[in-house]
Amino acid sequence: MPSFEQLKELLHPWGPLRAQPASDWRGTTALPPAVADFYARVGPWGETYHASVGPVGCTLAVHGNPVCIPPLYRLMDYQAGYAWVSHPGQPIAGWPAHWLVIAEQGGDPFIFDTQTQQVLFAFHGAGSWKPVVFAPDLPTAVGALATVANAFSALSDEEADPDGGLAGQGRQKITDALAGFLGSQERALQMLAAWEYFE
Repeated sequence: MPSFEQLKELLHPWGPLRAQPASDWRGTTALPPAVADFYARVGPWGETYHASVGPVGCTLAVHGNPVCIPPLYRLMDYQAGYAWVSHPGQPIAGWPAHWLVIAEQGGDPFIFDTQTQQVLFAFHGAGSWKPVVFAPDLPTAVGALATVANAFSALSDEEADPDGGLAGQGRQKITDALAGFLGSQERALQMLAAWEYFE
C-alpha cells in the first residue's frame, strides 16, 4: 500500500491538496475510517473556478473522460444517481448500503466497499451494477489513477494519438508506469483490464 506522502506527490499536479476533517462529511452515516484518513492525510481539494461552487476536487486526465475525485464536503453529492435519486431519502434499489462512490469517470463509479475495504469499478447503463475489483484498498486505487494520469500527461502527441486512441508506445509507457507503482506488470495489466482502460 502506498504511503500518504507518496499519494500527495502523485496527486499534486492535479489540483491543490488540503487536510480535511471528518466533520466536512455531509453524509447520513458515519464516514468510513479509511476514507476519513485519506481526506485528513491527503485531502484532494482542487481549484475554485466559481465562488458559488467552491473547490471541485482533483480532476485527472487519464485518456477519455477524466477521473474526478471530490473534496470531502462534496463526497455525499457523488452518491446521487447511484445510491439515491435526488436525496438520501430516495434510495435506488440494487445499490448496497456498504458501497460509497469515491470517484467517477463519465458516470462510471469507483466504489469503496466498506466491508472489504476494496475499491471496485463499474460501468453505468448496463441495467444492473456488476462491479469488478479495481484495487485492494483506497490508497492503491488513488495512487494508480494518479500514476496513469501522470504517465498519460507525459506522452507526446504521437504517443497519445488523439484521433485513434492510444498508440502502442503510449500504451506501453502507461503500463510500465503503473507496473512500477504496483510492483509488477501482471498487477498492472489486471488493473487496466478491470478498468477496460485500453478498450
